[in-house]
Amino acid sequence: MPFSVHTTHAAARWRLSAASAPLFLALLSLLLLGCGPRLVPFTHELRVQRDLSDSDVKNLQFYVSHPIALRRELTAESSQVTSSHKLLLVSGKVIEEVVVEERTPGVVVAARGGALSVSFEPGASLTFSAGPERFEPAPPAPSFPGFATPPDPFPGNAEPLLASPSAAGDGSGPGGNYWLAAGPGREIRYQGKVFSAIEDSLRAHLLIDADALEEVVERRTVLPGVRLPGR
Repeated sequence: MPFSVHTTHAAARWRLSAASAPLFLALLSLLLLGCGPRLVPFTHELRVQRDLSDSDVKNLQFYVSHPIALRRELTAESSQVTSSHKLLLVSGKVIEEVVVEERTPGVVVAARGGALSVSFEPGASLTFSAGPERFEPAPPAPSFPGFATPPDPFPGNAEPLLASPSAAGDGSGPGGNYWLAAGPGREIRYQGKVFSAIEDSLRAHLLIDADALEEVVERRTVLPGVRLPGR
């Protein structure tokens, strides 16, 4: 009989443990989220307000706000592919794809005026330029039931609509977020090759850990100088 009671108590403890497991996992997830960085957009105004030099900016940990996807079609003349990149077969075309996931960490390797070169992998960088929000998503293409169309290897390459300037800047000079910079036709040069930024890549801008930014500002000490007595 004691053995039976012991077994019943053990089974009850096991049921209680199994029932509390989801609650424990949920609390653990909240704890981990609370310990993560407090990310905020890094704007040119913030850089000026905090008087961050090029050296200061290079000592900050940045993150990207949106996924970035770059693609280029491979030809016989441009068949060399970086080992860390992917090859896709889309509509009979061989496509090289470079993907930077949302919130991927990066560091500034060069700063000039309103532009920052940010590296997300060794030996390569992407340029982010300060400015107001520039784009609105293009309207969806009309659908024609009954007609199959091959997948577009470069989705989102239609020119986006210009958006009205945001409050972060008026477009007359550096200001606002640091957005992923691209040339005409959404072209981006990466590792010496020309890629096309697809989908919502041009919505990507730089984020910063607000707490880490405070630490950098606090570490800077401005010396007041020393005057002669009576001066």
